Amino acid sequence: MKAKKVKALSRISQCFFFFLILRLAEELLIIPKLYNTKGIISCVGGFVILLFYIRFINKPLEQIGMIFSGHKIRKGILLAALFNLVPAVIVYAWEFYKHSSNGEHTVIRVFYESTDNAYSVAGSSGFIRGALIGLVIAVVHAFFYEMTFRGLLITLGSRSMRFASINTIQTALYTFWFLIPVLRLILFYSDRVTWREILSVFIALLFYESLAAVKLGLLRSATGSVWACIFDHIAFAYILDMVHVQTTDANMKVQIDGSYYVYIIAYQVIALLMVYIYYVIKKKKIKENQIH
Repeated sequence: MKAKKVKALSRISQCFFFFLILRLAEELLIIPKLYNTKGIISCVGGFVILLFYIRFINKPLEQIGMIFSGHKIRKGILLAALFNLVPAVIVYAWEFYKHSSNGEHTVIRVFYESTDNAYSVAGSSGFIRGALIGLVIAVVHAFFYEMTFRGLLITLGSRSMRFASINTIQTALYTFWFLIPVLRLILFYSDRVTWREILSVFIALLFYESLAAVKLGLLRSATGSVWACIFDHIAFAYILDMVHVQTTDANMKVQIDGSYYVYIIAYQVIALLMVYIYYVIKKKKIKENQIH
């Protein structure tokens, strides 16, 4: 293994280690005993560490993909809209049709975290408050995760490793990050949830987060910017947190859809296929331009 590659892997490990400490502290010490912080503490604290680390290794934000260009930002917004509008329409239409075709009373509700925050229940002010809280959380998550995993980590390995290798590494680390809540379930809630339920959550997170990470890595490589990743992350996180297809029984009680994980994985599969096609087209154009 080349010295540069060893150095890159060492830096990636050191960087991730500091973030991981915060994540473990929040998931295993704060959330079970105090309050569900939605990952905000590790993201905000990690963002501060990220900025200090970038300063320490003397890399400007532009070098990790934070290119402050109006064109890059507008392009990122448009790509995020495209890569999320299509999967959302397909998946939500599929879910709605599946339930309604079975004769179930099916509705699409928009709310954050609880039906108590839906417009009809919480009123306009309560609904807006819940929607804004969800948006703020999605934005904080997106900036930290994308600047860290698709920004800094990919940059640290880009000079000594092929893109496929560094994308696999950041995907593995990102997925591991999101599997930590499963450890929290085992340690603190095993008396309330079955091992089958824990295994279901583990498998769903493993597939969903892996798909998301691979997709976002391809998007970073195709655009050369983290902005598209940030806006894409905000879009899919906010859509899945806010838009819900629900059924009700004869007494109008909301029924829980056990296929939820299937739908969110399908969402990311469709998005990944779209981003991969975009990635292949962009790389082909780059090669053609280099030849000419």
